[in-house]
This record gives sequence, C-alpha cells and structure tokens, in this order.
Amino acid sequence: MFDIQLFGRVEVRTRGILLVGPDFGGDRPRHLLALLALRGPQSTAELAETLEEKKKDVESDMSVLRAAIPVVRHHRGRWSLDPDQVRVDVHRFDELIAAAEGRSADRAAKPLTAAAFLATRPLLEDEDAPWAAEARAEYRAKLVMASAGSSTITV
Repeated sequence: MFDIQLFGRVEVRTRGILLVGPDFGGDRPRHLLALLALRGPQSTAELAETLEEKKKDVESDMSVLRAAIPVVRHHRGRWSLDPDQVRVDVHRFDELIAAAEGRSADRAAKPLTAAAFLATRPLLEDEDAPWAAEARAEYRAKLVMASAGSSTITV
C-alpha cells in the first residue's frame, strides 16, 4: 500500500519507506503525483496544460515518476494511480467532511475533528504553482464551510 500525503509537503509512505522531495525524480514528477492524487485520472494534455509544460516533457516526467512510484498507471490515454494500492489523505479528508454533512453539531464533531487533524498543515504547503494555491484555498474552504455549523471546531 502507498500512503500519499498532500497536507503538508508531498510524501509517500510504503512498506516502512518514506519518499519525499528528490525521491520522486524532481519537482515536475512530484507535481504530477500530486495532481493525480488530488484530481484523479488525467490525460497528458490536461497535465501539460495545468503545469504549463510540453506534452513530451510530461511523458518524460511520468517515466521518471513511474520508476519511483510503481502505482502510476497509463490506460486509454489517461494517467492515474492504482486505487487498490493507494490511499490519499485528501480523499480521507473528503470522506470525513461528507460524513459530517447534515448531522447535528454533536454527531458532526468527531468526523470534523478528524478532518481538521488531517488538515493541520496547509495542502501542498511547499508548492507555489497556481493550481496548488487553488487547491489549498478549496480545501481550506471545505473545512471552514463544514465547521460553520459546529461550535466544537476552531479553524
């Protein structure tokens, strides 16, 4: 199992090994991993547009990333992470926020507290790109909106 952390700096844990920074083969492969973990399956063209890179550079960087993280898949023109082998903290955050929706403050407190704990550090805190800043703002807003009805969570 590969546990991918996007809150804080991008990290991957697998079988007692921690992968960070240069372990992904550079900044661009790390950005590609973050985008796949955050947004799900993407075409080479979509990734190139988001990163403002050439498609051939994205394909080259994907080869580097696949060497470091063997759960990266390419099928029918789309890149993805193998869902049977990957857990992403952002997905868990989304599940917890969804579990709190529509509940009373007392019943929402536990999942909101867990979501707030996951989001202790900013999403993609080491990334300055516009796509990362947008994602950071989106996830901060999700937590604030979900917490608005509960007096037990301070954001």
